[in-house]
Amino acid sequence: VGRGFHSRDHGPVDDSEDSSSSSSSNSSSTEEEEEEEEEEGTQNGSPGGDKENQVEASKRIKECKLVKLGRGGSASSSADHPRIPLSALQEGGSEADRESSGNGPACEREVWVSVFRYLSRADLCVCMAVCKNWYKWCLDKRLWTKIDLSIKPSVTPQALIGIIKRQPVTLDLSWTNISKKQLNWLIGRLPGLKDLMLAGCCWTSISALCSPGCPLLRSLDLRYADGVKDAQIRDLTTPPGESVPLRTIQILRLSGLDIGDSTVRLVIRHMPQLTKLDFSNCNSLSDHSINLLTAVGSSTRNTLTELNLAGCSKLSDTCLKYLRRLACITLLDLRGCKGVSRKACEEFISELSDSKTL
Repeated sequence: VGRGFHSRDHGPVDDSEDSSSSSSSNSSSTEEEEEEEEEEGTQNGSPGGDKENQVEASKRIKECKLVKLGRGGSASSSADHPRIPLSALQEGGSEADRESSGNGPACEREVWVSVFRYLSRADLCVCMAVCKNWYKWCLDKRLWTKIDLSIKPSVTPQALIGIIKRQPVTLDLSWTNISKKQLNWLIGRLPGLKDLMLAGCCWTSISALCSPGCPLLRSLDLRYADGVKDAQIRDLTTPPGESVPLRTIQILRLSGLDIGDSTVRLVIRHMPQLTKLDFSNCNSLSDHSINLLTAVGSSTRNTLTELNLAGCSKLSDTCLKYLRRLACITLLDLRGCKGVSRKACEEFISELSDSKTL
């Protein structure tokens, strides 16, 4: 009766459903017979029959079909079985998936760099010979923030190339025979250089700092540099052109140089951010130099926190009167100043309003 039968609420019953239901269990066959009887009863009802009974019969038919599908029906929707992308089945997935999940080359590099931090410079050079990846990772500039080539017999071109590859923040070339050409070539390729040590070098080489390509330095060490006097300091602080690489200097070390009041004036005028100043063993400095350094209107009066005047033989007790003007001083070194008496130092300490280290 149900085959090829059209109902008002349902489409034609497919023969495939009957064939599949005949191969099912006895319980499913019984349910199908009940379904057909309900359809027949619905069709044979009067035209003005009860609509509620028809709706209820339709619901029961739908429930029976759902039960059949749940007990072994072959129909399935794409929503129940979503497709899995091929990249997810491959070992490790795609390269983008690996990098997004934290297992990519960038993550591996960070892991190895964190390990290389515990190695010495010599050990890093040995690791660079292991493979190409280690060579690149050992050149990470975070591992070479400071490079010290001081007291080397010579600075070779290979050493200069190695410095460029590592891009240090602090570079110590003290007591080396680096030439002006080498230094000029070097500093022009180190835009991130902040701290430069050239103690014991000659003025011919140091004059490379007057070039326009010199980076803005944070600290400069010219202790016992050969041939550096007031005139050379003037060339450094007022180079040709608009570039003034020393205007951002915070730490300046001029120990052992033959400099006087002229250099003090240049420091005050062109280094407004200066916090630490080393004038030790500068025998040309006098009490008048300290007066200039701490005078009203000078930038160093309010910025200096550390001042080294050890070994300045021309200083006397009068300089202590001027040093009281320093508002932020925390360290003052007067060792070896033969003209400054112990009694004057004790009085100076007792008059300090803030706690300071001498």
